[in-house]
Amino acid sequence: MASITHQVKQMRYDLRKQYAKEQTDRDGMSLPTKNITTGTRKQYLNAAVKFCKWAKKAYGCRTTNECQAYIQEYANYLVTSGKSAATIHTYMAGICRSFGLHLDDYTIPTRRISEITRSRGKKAVDSRTDAKPEVSPRLYAFAAIIGIRRSEYGDLKGGNLVRDESGYSCVEVLNGKGGKYQLQRILGEDVDAVKAFFSEVNADNYLFSRDELDNKLDLHRLRAEQAQRAYQHYLQRIEDEGRENLTNEIKLRWNKYNHKKRWSPRVVHGTYSLRGKNREFALQHGLPIAYDRLALMAVSVFHLSHWRCNVTVCNYLLAVND
Repeated sequence: MASITHQVKQMRYDLRKQYAKEQTDRDGMSLPTKNITTGTRKQYLNAAVKFCKWAKKAYGCRTTNECQAYIQEYANYLVTSGKSAATIHTYMAGICRSFGLHLDDYTIPTRRISEITRSRGKKAVDSRTDAKPEVSPRLYAFAAIIGIRRSEYGDLKGGNLVRDESGYSCVEVLNGKGGKYQLQRILGEDVDAVKAFFSEVNADNYLFSRDELDNKLDLHRLRAEQAQRAYQHYLQRIEDEGRENLTNEIKLRWNKYNHKKRWSPRVVHGTYSLRGKNREFALQHGLPIAYDRLALMAVSVFHLSHWRCNVTVCNYLLAVND
């Protein structure tokens, strides 16, 4: 019988083939399953490998099939090890995806947005030389006014500056998170600066080199800061011109690209109010506890492509840099 180390390596190989086949089938429009990026695939594989090695050490498992019986025990172990709910969710999602199981079949802690630490507060990595703006000034300057993900910056080419269905200048992301196509709207005061970046390269050339992307810049923090700036922009726009134009723009984008959920005017009406620990977190940090749903959805749709108010508030507008 092959060693578990060998089986884990075989698991890696089999999963790579599985993901590659899914991508091929998906490109042929025969599979409706969710696409995953290369980074996510590696994350899933690493989670599965760590779990199998843990099961071998803790329970003497000799095969990956034997390991599967201890997935819940591993989740419990992660809890007692002090891992955050968000981290446990990430690990378990990778394990379940790799073994072809459902995450809902296992008991894991509930993720509380107020406990998220990513890009919040000072981190050890912030003091590293390759985490400072000077390491990649073009990327830093661009990210500060666009706010997409690292892998998405790496895919941008000179031809990815376009106009959306409402005539606004946008950065075109062809393969965003989950394989989604998205149009990242550019705020009016930033259009000229963004155009200058694109004018530097030909339509088929990449906007950023590999060297410019090889760093530890906290691009997620810049994404959050841009979302906060965009929210203030839309609040001001609502005050200046009312709610009808912005509502119609969101509806137009929604009907064109969000095929999972039918448009309803209710998604932009009223106030989004924080409750529970999220409310406590906001009050402790002097942040708002209520948000205008129209401005909020504009940020979510045009700048984050999440299509949900709760994700926009909790993951981005509540981000603080103590």
